[in-house]
Amino acid sequence: MIRALFVVLLAAALAVVAVLDPGTARTPSTSSAPADTATDPTEQSTEQSTVVPGLVTSRIDVSGISGREGTVRIGVLEPEGEPVADLIFLHGHADRLDNHRELFLAFAASGVRVISYDLPSHGLTDAGPIDVWSFADLAALTGLVEKTTRDSDERPLVLSGWSFGGLLATRIAQTPEYSAALSRPLAALAVENPALVPLPFSGGDGVSKLRALTHDLSAPVAGPPTPASPFLNPVFAGRLLSQAAIGRSTPLPNGLDTLVVLSDPAEDLYVDPTGIRTWAEEIAPQDSAAVTVVQCAGSRHGADLEAWPIGAAARDAMVDFVADAVGSRPAPAQAPEVSTACE
Repeated sequence: MIRALFVVLLAAALAVVAVLDPGTARTPSTSSAPADTATDPTEQSTEQSTVVPGLVTSRIDVSGISGREGTVRIGVLEPEGEPVADLIFLHGHADRLDNHRELFLAFAASGVRVISYDLPSHGLTDAGPIDVWSFADLAALTGLVEKTTRDSDERPLVLSGWSFGGLLATRIAQTPEYSAALSRPLAALAVENPALVPLPFSGGDGVSKLRALTHDLSAPVAGPPTPASPFLNPVFAGRLLSQAAIGRSTPLPNGLDTLVVLSDPAEDLYVDPTGIRTWAEEIAPQDSAAVTVVQCAGSRHGADLEAWPIGAAARDAMVDFVADAVGSRPAPAQAPEVSTACE
């Protein structure tokens, strides 16, 4: 009965997506890229995150994107000293920008400047439901955030993301019309369990929950998963499935350094890591992208949220990859405690 209901809801969502996004089965249509000159977040009030030390949040107006209205919460975590790269991290469904504290702090400790934002319908963003935001709109939003927070034209730009955010990051990298919203070419792509092969029922029963994301129920997150279910945003769910199908059949651009971090297929209740690995090893490199795959044995969907040794290994893999991709691997102050949980 539940599976039949899912099929009915999915069919309805895909029908709506076909109307709203008539080109989604081919190359999706795009909205106009935001202008190079964007709002300076320093002109707005800022707040310090209570979850991620040093993360400064502010809001930007998104009225320039396809007639959208409202504001989006953005966050910037500065490293000590001159940054070696800017990294835009796109969070997942039922997630928010300050739910990945240890990963953000690890990036900052390596000299990377971390930038993120709350998706529509998520966190503290107030920009209408995510159902009305196409992937082209979300790519334009990512470009607006990048341009708004940019303080150097010379610094390498890395795109990263987890789960749905990993899918969005991948589709931006794959689609020239989407990546044109960015002011700089991508130096690298680092994604964790990108939702290229999503399972029918998130969390096992259609409801996202922390215990299905990580074994570590004391993981430092800003709050419980919300919106709790993709069924609450059926057009978004249909769009996710259609874009995932396009993404897993599309190579990455020539020469793009890419890392794909995967969970344990026996533990992940959100995506199929085996299917994602097939894409990463067989489809993604077809146009000569340099793709590295790392799999974390015993990990649930949120590998970077796991406790030692899995979480540390997943974070180290991402940090080391970015350092190598941008040509800057800082010498550690002391010998690190190395985990081999992700290989």
